[in-house]
Amino acid sequence: WITSYVTLIMKQYILLLVLFSVIVSMTSCDLSESGPPDSVSGYAPVYLQKVGSDTIRFLPPEPTVKGGKIYIKDDILYQVELYKGIHIIDISDPEHAEKIGFYEIFGCTQITMQDNYMYVNSSNDFLVIDVSNMMAPKVVDYKKNYFKGIAFPPPPEGGYFECIDPSKGIVIEWKKVTLQSPKCRF
Repeated sequence: WITSYVTLIMKQYILLLVLFSVIVSMTSCDLSESGPPDSVSGYAPVYLQKVGSDTIRFLPPEPTVKGGKIYIKDDILYQVELYKGIHIIDISDPEHAEKIGFYEIFGCTQITMQDNYMYVNSSNDFLVIDVSNMMAPKVVDYKKNYFKGIAFPPPPEGGYFECIDPSKGIVIEWKKVTLQSPKCRF
């Protein structure tokens, strides 16, 4: 009778284990979502249109929006404007610093200098720029795809987002929008 009692207990234990497994597996299934929703709040990329990685333009001063690294040479402070270029600021009178121009450099995030040469990235490319004439900078060396794996910012939080289209430029930020049938999720 002990063997039949043990067999009965084992059968009940196995049945309980099977029932528990079925219940647990069903609660982890989300049968309500068969694909992306028709309309959902998410993020859309804001692009900076590529203007030519091997070119640089001197422009009038621009406001600092996403300031980055700084380099000081003599009485000039150079400040990266993330993904857009470099602010040129006269600091000869520190109490009255004045923006005097802006170098437009596509995808710029880094800067260093030696003598009259500025070394910057233009997205994944490497530029050496002669700035001896500040108002007329010249690219003297250009290496395409010199830096590998420079990433641009991901969406600020998980969820749906508009897929990135590299033909539109580089992603410099994200904005919250209502997406229609999104294909990408983070």
